[in-house]
Amino acid sequence: MYQNAYRDMQGGQMDLAVQEFTEFLKYFPTTDYAPNAQFYIGDIYLRKGDTENSIKAFDAVLERFSENNKTPDARYMKGRALVQAGKPTAAAQEFREIIKRYPDKDIAAKAKAQLKALGYSTTSAAPSTPKRRRR
Repeated sequence: MYQNAYRDMQGGQMDLAVQEFTEFLKYFPTTDYAPNAQFYIGDIYLRKGDTENSIKAFDAVLERFSENNKTPDARYMKGRALVQAGKPTAAAQEFREIIKRYPDKDIAAKAKAQLKALGYSTTSAAPSTPKRRRR
């Protein structure tokens, strides 16, 4: 079931893949592939521009599978979804959490790059607004 969903996602059949991943999670919510399935649902929604459902799906990864190999990626992708949703301050919080929790992983460097692109410092605690760029 999981492999079919993954294959359909790779083949561009996004709606079908979401259905299949959702069905997989319904019947196999505690397997090793469950966090991946939930992550891919969020990824598909993000690709389709549905930031609200994407954020919800990534939150589900963070809540149900809090310490898993997909957890850092889910937090990063949630941050990207928040950027797309026009919520840069919330996105910055997610990116900062990645840097704090996973400082030695490659995902921390990506999070720093996202913060920089948003105009936030990568060293200070948590500014309330992005830095203004000089013209």
